[in-house]
Amino acid sequence: MTVTRGGGELLPALAPLWEALFDHHLSIGAAGIATIPRERSWPLRRAHYERLLAEHRRVAVWLASDAAGPGGYALSYESDEPGPGGGGGRGTAAILETLSVLPRARGARLGSRLMDLADAEARAWGADLAVVNVMGGNERARELYLRRGYAPRSETWMRARPAGEPAGPPAPAGPAADPFALAAAAGFDLELTPGPDDTWSTPDRIAGLTPSDGAAGRPDRAAFTRLCETLERAGLWAVQVTVAAPPAAAAAREMLREAGFRVSTERLARRLPPAD
Repeated sequence: MTVTRGGGELLPALAPLWEALFDHHLSIGAAGIATIPRERSWPLRRAHYERLLAEHRRVAVWLASDAAGPGGYALSYESDEPGPGGGGGRGTAAILETLSVLPRARGARLGSRLMDLADAEARAWGADLAVVNVMGGNERARELYLRRGYAPRSETWMRARPAGEPAGPPAPAGPAADPFALAAAAGFDLELTPGPDDTWSTPDRIAGLTPSDGAAGRPDRAAFTRLCETLERAGLWAVQVTVAAPPAAAAAREMLREAGFRVSTERLARRLPPAD
């Protein structure tokens, strides 16, 4: 395999590689969350990559190919992340957004080679951390990252439709309420991110919740339920809640499980040594 390092000009070649990864995610159950049709996935993923290229100073694509065509790729970008070990500091992180290797190219350590290239460039950027998100249930990928020294950092739990509903948002009901104020009252920070997602069925905006300091240890279930109902009435029927990795946030994790949330992704991180 020959590896080409580039940027946005390589995006058209990534379509079959992303679709192969989408198929793999379906084969492992897609974390138990409803998915979109396959034909919609790549256009949404490409739009996501284009946003990364527009919003981040450093984005890198590595495309591996041979005579048979593309065999795998990695895409990473520079971002600001909380520093290792907490303490409130922040540092530069290299986010490995995607790693995809076709079945025909496996067994030759292509995935490790692509990650080595991403790590080397991240060190040249001055990154302190390497970060990757793994879909819930993707044990093969998770084991690969753990062998490279990654460790659990957080979990994102997701419910992409109201509990008890077959699909889609419920009919509007009840008085309007400020979801940001309700989120704060329930002990969460609320952020709205662009949708739809490129794998799971979501509306055009996704509600992301993060427990405020200390709230994960003592969640107010009634307040959380009211918050989710308000978000659903506002059309925000896809809700993601990010909590610290186990054993932290056990009470919040139990609350989410009982409310019908599933672990959509696990965030892993490891320290990067300084550049030579």
